[in-house]
Amino acid sequence: MDKLRKLLRDGETALCVHFTNDQEEKILAFVRLLHEANERLNLTGFKTEEAILTEGVLDSLTASTFSHILGKTANLIDVGTGGGIPGIPLKIVYPTMQLALLEATAKKCRFLEEAVRTLELEDVSILCGRAETLAHDPALRERFALATARALGELREILELTIPFVRPQGFALYYKGQNAQKEVKEAQNALSILKSTVVALQSVSVPFLPRKTTLILVGKEAPTPPQYPRRPGIPKKRPL
Repeated sequence: MDKLRKLLRDGETALCVHFTNDQEEKILAFVRLLHEANERLNLTGFKTEEAILTEGVLDSLTASTFSHILGKTANLIDVGTGGGIPGIPLKIVYPTMQLALLEATAKKCRFLEEAVRTLELEDVSILCGRAETLAHDPALRERFALATARALGELREILELTIPFVRPQGFALYYKGQNAQKEVKEAQNALSILKSTVVALQSVSVPFLPRKTTLILVGKEAPTPPQYPRRPGIPKKRPL
């Protein structure tokens, strides 16, 4: 057994998830695709296949803590997906959900198209553009059961970039670090404006890494006011 496959299987055990043979092969193929493309295009900060697997894929799959939600999710939008993390690993493990990968950088969008095609993933769309603009598209606004975001910014900023895509009574899931509770406290105004509330805050160990990921699950209670999100760049410059 090669080193990468053993790492994946050990990570599976640590996370208490189960991969089929097909899922395992697709995860490993995705890791190798992203590593090869990263050497050419500088898509992500992960420099080795092992780093992509642990810091990218296995970190993404800490969300299996909320498998009762993910398993019932009809469609998911991953905002600021970069090289497809966490969206593609979640799609591989929860294959029945429809997935939209939103990314503003053209070279990353081209990689995502290549990855989806190579991995033969069904019901996946690539949205190349800014969240601030696409969230006002009637075909996308409040159309998703779940939104995810990882390494996109502070919570009070990324709420504005993600919540408008989520239908009322849907959820958003954010991957954060050790400052998660502080970010939640600072985001109370944004949560109120965007008609949302934090329903769970869960720290999960990432296999083979010394750190934990804190997952913030936000529930959307009512439609987003029509003026949000504001113009491109404003949520970052002047967070709610």
